[in-house]
Amino acid sequence: MNAVQLAPDIKVEIVEIGHQMNQAGLPKEFIAAAVSTAFEFEGVYDLLKMWGSESEAVERDEIVSDIQELIDDCGQQGKIEGIYVRFDDLEGIAKNIRTFKDNLRALVDQKGGVKHLAEETGIPQPSLSRFFNSATMPRRATLHKIARALKLSQVEIATEWSR
Repeated sequence: MNAVQLAPDIKVEIVEIGHQMNQAGLPKEFIAAAVSTAFEFEGVYDLLKMWGSESEAVERDEIVSDIQELIDDCGQQGKIEGIYVRFDDLEGIAKNIRTFKDNLRALVDQKGGVKHLAEETGIPQPSLSRFFNSATMPRRATLHKIARALKLSQVEIATEWSR
């Protein structure tokens, strides 16, 4: 991802889109992360512009999910967080990803549901819904946030839920 230098008018545009996101009810933590990341990375800025010009709710939700993924990717550059899921652990999880996500979703439902998890993690609800409904490998940053919110250790997230 390439960092960029933005002109003042583009920075103002980013802030205005952030305000629109706030009016649309998106989590403030997400909006703050999206705006600050867009100041540094052109891809996030482009997605914010797309979100601002889109009128369809479903399309906006998809764009929010894409923005969250880029925020996570940009935030991981050169940084390792407290809970670390090793690459080898992800391979084990991948063997039965659907079961992993279904079991994790059952725990999420027991602990307040996806809406509560969104509030705890700062991950927008559309992004979490896409996470649980897709058969794709989870991103490390998403797993870290979910694990922290559910108070799961890396061992629990990498072994117990991969069965």
